[in-house]
Parts: sequence; C-alpha cells; structure tokens
Amino acid sequence: MRTAEKTLDRFVEASLQERLKKLSSELRKTAKDPKNPDHIHDLRVAVRRYTQGLRVFKHLLDRNRVKKMRRRLKKIMDACGAVRNCDISLEVLQVSGAPVPGSLDRRLKKLRSEKERDLAQLLESSSATTKTKRWEDWLKAETGPNQTIASTARRVLAPLSKQFLDAGVQAAAAQATPIEMHRFRLQGKRIRYTLEIFGPIAGPDWEQWIATIRDLQERLGGINDCATTRDVIADPSGDQALREAESALEVLLRQRVAAFHEYWNANLGPDQRRHWLSKVRQIGKSE
Repeated sequence: MRTAEKTLDRFVEASLQERLKKLSSELRKTAKDPKNPDHIHDLRVAVRRYTQGLRVFKHLLDRNRVKKMRRRLKKIMDACGAVRNCDISLEVLQVSGAPVPGSLDRRLKKLRSEKERDLAQLLESSSATTKTKRWEDWLKAETGPNQTIASTARRVLAPLSKQFLDAGVQAAAAQATPIEMHRFRLQGKRIRYTLEIFGPIAGPDWEQWIATIRDLQERLGGINDCATTRDVIADPSGDQALREAESALEVLLRQRVAAFHEYWNANLGPDQRRHWLSKVRQIGKSE
C-alpha cells in the first residue's frame, strides 16, 4: 500500500515495525560479535532510529510500554557508547598526528575490553532479542478521526525544526562549548530520523534537509569525538607524551570547530532558516 493510501494508524505501525525489525537484526549481530565496532555503530543507529519513532508517535501508543522500551534501549545505548568511546579515542589521536604513548594505548585497550565484556553480558542477560520480539505486539496505534499522516508530520516537524535551528544558532555562537554543539548534534539526529519516517510527505525539500543535516552531523561528530577523547584520556598525573597528545587534540578540535562554523554560515544563515521554517509549516496545507 502506498503511503498516500494509508491511514495514520497503519502508517505509524508500519514505520515502527520496520525500524523494530532492523533493531532486532542489529541486536542479534552485536550479541554474536560484540568485538566488531561496525556492529556496535549499526546497533546505535538502529536504536536511535527506533527510539525517535517512539518519540514521534508516543501520543498514539501505550505510554507505559513506550517508557519500558526506551528505558531498556537506553541501557543498551550507554553500553555501546562506552565501547565506542574507546575506539574513537584511538582513531582521533591518530588523526591528530600525536604519537600515542604506550601506557595510554594499553589503558584504552584494557578499558575497551572491559566495556566490551559489559556490553556482551548486558545483551545476554537481558535477553534483548527475545524482548524486542514481544514489542511487535506493543506497537498498536490509536488515532483520532481527523488525524492524517500529513497533519501529524506538520505537528511534529514544525516545532522540531525550530528547536533544531535554535539549537544551531546557540552552537554556532563564538562562545559555544562542545557540550552545546553536542546538544545540537542530537537535535539533528532527531529531526533527520523524523524526516526519514515521513519522507515525501514532509514536502519537496525533505531530501535536501536530510543532506544538510547529515553534513552538519559529520562536522559536529568530529567535534564531539575530540571532546570525548579528551575526557577518556584525561590523567592529571600524565607524562610529557600524554600532554603532547592532549595538545595535538586541542589543535584538531579548533580546526573542526572552525569547519563547522564555516558550513553553518554558508548553509543555514537567517534567510535559509526562515525558508526552512516557512516550508515545514505548510506541510499538508494543500490537502
């Protein structure tokens, strides 16, 4: 059935079931091979996509069940993130051009092994794949008589777009911190995954919006990786080699912040932001 022919409840259920199926697949792959960084990355993306679907449609679902699913998924995300932080730290240090002290390399690899074990135990003890199978029956949407897919897209995307762009203005300010930039990055993920849910229903610009958000995320992700690495390797008693690595990391961080500012100013200035908000407020108005 084409999207235009679906009722809202069927659209919601199909969208969530599709994302749940992908999540279950990534859970199985990661449970079998928790050492694989690609599996961990793909699982994190699948969790984020499914979780955003729950956020978008929570008013149409059983709220208690939504809370249970999100609580369980947060534990998985935290465990995956702890492993990924170790992998990213080594990669970022290499990109910075700083020689990685042997003591730091050993510390990161030991930490990675510990976090990997924690993830494997969580996936095994929580019977994650079994529980997600049960979730298939939890995705029953209850909609009102006048609710349409397009009106729901507008109701969701209009405020989400404003939150995203306002967060971008804060993140692009000269005094902004990596924490504010990370918050903007998370807002970008939420609106990107929401646009993916609605697709062409969001209007003719939806693919361009996703492309812009993806470009922003790439730059913001690099900044966040530097900030995360700085936290992971921090050691007040570190030797000269560690201090040199930290110095090289700061240089790389400044370069990445400058690249983000350049992209933001070129692609999301005041006129572009007004155009975006104007377009998203018109979704479904021609129905």
